[in-house]
Amino acid sequence: MRPVLARRRPFVFLLAAALLASTGSPAGAQSPTTAPGPRVEGQVSGASAPGGSLDLRADVTMPGGWQGLDLVEAVVLGSGREIERLTYDIESTRLKIGGDDVLTGTGDEGTGTYLSVRGPDVIVTTGGPYLSIQIRADVVRALPPDVRFRLSASDDSGATAQVSRALAAENGEGGFGWDVVLAAIVGALLVGAFAGNLVASRRRTPPKLSVYGAVQRRLDAEAGDAGPRP
Repeated sequence: MRPVLARRRPFVFLLAAALLASTGSPAGAQSPTTAPGPRVEGQVSGASAPGGSLDLRADVTMPGGWQGLDLVEAVVLGSGREIERLTYDIESTRLKIGGDDVLTGTGDEGTGTYLSVRGPDVIVTTGGPYLSIQIRADVVRALPPDVRFRLSASDDSGATAQVSRALAAENGEGGFGWDVVLAAIVGALLVGAFAGNLVASRRRTPPKLSVYGAVQRRLDAEAGDAGPRP
């Protein structure tokens, strides 16, 4: 019997190991999956001096649909600390700045420490998993030279995504943005085309007389002078 038992021991050991592996803790058997949260991109451009304006844009992607989003925020940072916060509540379509609530698309206006925003200057576009918000903010107090902007989006479950951006472009007083430059170029092209057509129409030469037409008129005149034959 001893040889038989010796042959069975490896099989019994392997069977016990398989049973232990199959009856292990659920945490070891499979790890819980985490639903993907929002993703955010964007940029900030404009002027940092009082009297200028900033364009803040955040482009958010939310798997499952933009309706799962909760808030979009733009935080203004100076020397690494928060100096202004703009919070857009997606459900109520309101933007909060300072202690003011601005209902988008209305005449509401909110003013913080550095920026001021009006309702018509908040534009939100949605579709499928995408939400894009653009805010035109007036600068009421000079922004710090090292100013940065943190753009973030959070969903209904609290998952948050964020990016940090510097001021993309500054247009000082007397400067021109790309929109102004492009408009000037298009205007110059249109004026040039109109002037060219006008000059060309004025220089247009009168049509040349047809040789065949002159010969035909000569023959008709001679036939008239000869009159009818008796």
